Amino acid sequence: MDRYRLVVIAAIGLGLLFLMAGAVLADMSNAVPGANDTQETQIARENLGRVWGPAVAHIGMFFFVSGLFLAALFLEDVDPFVRLFLLILGFVALLLVLANSPTIFG
Repeated sequence: MDRYRLVVIAAIGLGLLFLMAGAVLADMSNAVPGANDTQETQIARENLGRVWGPAVAHIGMFFFVSGLFLAALFLEDVDPFVRLFLLILGFVALLLVLANSPTIFG
């Protein structure tokens, strides 16, 4: 494999990994609080869902969209219609990010 193909695979894979980690962090904030939880742990749990989850997910979307655009631009041995589909898919994913962060996880 050439270098561009490895960069594309790494960017898309890393983006999907960060998206998964962001979803896990956002879901961890919905855990049932314990009886002995302090106010600091409750604030930390809320920060997982409001700050860290979406931040990690947006980093993942950046890598995912950049991987799609890199695939469409630098993989020249791929069918032109596949390259066009990758550009459209990257544009739609970019619109999801620009619309609002709740569109990623509901």
